[in-house]
Amino acid sequence: MSTDESLQFTVQQALRWEPQMQDAQLGVTAHQGIITLMGILPNYFLKVEAERIVKNIDGVRAIVEKIAVVFPKEQTLSDEKLAENILRLYRSSFTIPDERIRFKVENGWVTLEGTLHWNYQKKAAEAALSSIKGIRGISNLLHTQSDYENELLQESIVKALHHSAVLSDAVIAVNLDHRKVTLTGSVNNLYEKEEAERLAWNAPGIASVSNELEIRPLVKVFSDECE
Repeated sequence: MSTDESLQFTVQQALRWEPQMQDAQLGVTAHQGIITLMGILPNYFLKVEAERIVKNIDGVRAIVEKIAVVFPKEQTLSDEKLAENILRLYRSSFTIPDERIRFKVENGWVTLEGTLHWNYQKKAAEAALSSIKGIRGISNLLHTQSDYENELLQESIVKALHHSAVLSDAVIAVNLDHRKVTLTGSVNNLYEKEEAERLAWNAPGIASVSNELEIRPLVKVFSDECE
């Protein structure tokens, strides 16, 4: 079995192992570490979950996503009804500053806009929408802003990366310029690369993260049992 065939099989097995993906109609191809996902899913958040599963697999360097979201009839809602449900959800949340968020709904696609203090609030605003049926996609255009000095933010990011058990074997340098973080160095897999970026985003007021981390190729060591 070639490397591409082996990775394709691994991805297919990983998707089938997850209960929520049992009935998913997905095709998988692999080429030089690039995984392409194709098919149909009944909601946007299963699509996100499929991407998350694939990112965690060793050997995956990139994902090309060609998944269509097709709702059952009973889950199709008007844009007006979706907007009402989202507004009600945000107003009932303790972690989402709804007064700072504006959103637009167009043909089932939700666009979030506004300025927040923390990236976790930006993530929470998007994640909360998983409980609402009828969403076809999300554009999270929320920004973060803070008064922290660059030096303090850079030091806090370096410490967070250093203390992460997941990144214990990674070699990462952090550069911070006007709230824009650049990560350079190397990690073992796509999951570690995503985790480093997630930790960098946890610093208050970060405007952007440029993830330039390289994924080290897997090195397999074989014992010579014939000698």
